[in-house]
Amino acid sequence: MTSAGGRNADGSAIPAPDVGRSVSLAEILWLSATLLLSLALRLPFFRVAMIADEGGYAFATRGWFEGTGELYQDLWISRPQGIFILYQAIFETLGTDTVAFRLAAWIACALTSIMVWLIARHWVSPGVALYAAACFAFFSSVPNIEGYTANAEIFMGLPAAATAWLLLRSWERGWRIWHLLGIGIMTGISIQLKPSAIVMMPVAAVFMLLIEPTPLRDILKRIGWMSLGLAVIGIPSLIHGWYLGWNDFIYATIEYRLTSQSSASTTLQGHFKGIVNLVERLWGLALALAVMLIIKYRERLHRGYVACAYAPHPHLPKLKHPDQNLHVVPAQGQTVMSLSRPTDQVGFLIRLWALGCLAGIAMGGDWWPHYLIQMAAPFSIWFARATASLFHALPKWDRRMFAAIMIGLLMTPYSVLFAGVRDVESITSALFGHVGYPAQDDVAEYLQTHTEPETTIFVAFDQAAIYYLADRPPAYRHLYDQELKALPNSYSEILSVIQGPDRPMYIVTTRQADLFPDRGALFWQLVGEY
Repeated sequence: MTSAGGRNADGSAIPAPDVGRSVSLAEILWLSATLLLSLALRLPFFRVAMIADEGGYAFATRGWFEGTGELYQDLWISRPQGIFILYQAIFETLGTDTVAFRLAAWIACALTSIMVWLIARHWVSPGVALYAAACFAFFSSVPNIEGYTANAEIFMGLPAAATAWLLLRSWERGWRIWHLLGIGIMTGISIQLKPSAIVMMPVAAVFMLLIEPTPLRDILKRIGWMSLGLAVIGIPSLIHGWYLGWNDFIYATIEYRLTSQSSASTTLQGHFKGIVNLVERLWGLALALAVMLIIKYRERLHRGYVACAYAPHPHLPKLKHPDQNLHVVPAQGQTVMSLSRPTDQVGFLIRLWALGCLAGIAMGGDWWPHYLIQMAAPFSIWFARATASLFHALPKWDRRMFAAIMIGLLMTPYSVLFAGVRDVESITSALFGHVGYPAQDDVAEYLQTHTEPETTIFVAFDQAAIYYLADRPPAYRHLYDQELKALPNSYSEILSVIQGPDRPMYIVTTRQADLFPDRGALFWQLVGEY
């Protein structure tokens, strides 16, 4: 059987993955167990306090669909409409509380696990595919990166994985139009949930360009069909944005991110601090990857050590390049690099997918831990294949040691459960490190008891979930601390609100004193006066 994609650069036929393998009952049972594993990993966190993103999405959704606010005006969140439509679907089917949101997130995680299983089964084997699905269940639920929450990343991962799967199917079956339209539609849905998913379009284009020799005209036709699928989702969103107010819509969904909260608007120091924070949160995974690399390249490391220790000559022996797609060829007495077509087509797509996710993570410039969730699917497939290969290459006793070390390191993010085996508040305190999150349900209940529904409040300066839980409108439309830091006039506008006739009746402090240049001193002085 050969692929519909054609032939390699040397004229040989491209071998198609063995997609004819029937799914056994045992596979279905093991896959079901994997889905239950993802639920078990998330269950202890179902009642952990609602995070700011969940609360902000829910607050804007309720106001939009109940008609008590205007999206992108007083209900201001820098996201397209898709995430709010999804939350409304959760409201209608599962409920409006934290448990309902987390259950919806698990459903998205379970469906994405199935996509991961399909792609990994395509690439390696049924056994490794089940392992990859389990890896995804594990990595996408890590509490240190808020994996248990109903954040946009966990939802956008499903259509993004469907995009990768359709790319494979489209390549195998000769780039059928319906597949190309589906790729665009899935990418459009991903973008509606998380705009950084736009990276899936260049991922698809590069895959088409490099997977096989193809005339540029055909490549452009395929991109055209994908773009049409993208437009099926995007055009209704734009029409609705025009109806709401074009300037407000464009500013909230595009202009604000590009000018005030993006990788370009973040300093090098900010990028460095964000990356260091991610490594600190996932130090166990970082060490696990280091162990894998040391085992995999131990012979090369040993040869390099010997060369450095015993060969002082300035021209050390050259080692073979680790990427087999790159090779050194002589040309007129010089050494040059030549890039060949990928021979491992599925692996090539997964690497492209992972690089696209990395670009999406960096795009915002914030390096928030939950951004990593969007990379969980391609990383899990790669990790499953890599660790399975290493495991089988090791002697019997080394296998056991390798497995024990890897499990111990990867379980470190879940150590928070040992600190909170008695109650949810202990888990919440361990995760967030301050009393604001465990107390927000009590604060919201107090506000509901002591105010009328139309009474405005102000949360200084984060935890947008309090607005949703208390069901009280904010005195200032920007709900998140990063928005207050990014917008140059936010502090003066907040001070004007505090001094104005429509000042909020209640102010909730979240003990964030360093948000503004004066550490909020003037704000709290005015609060004391009024």
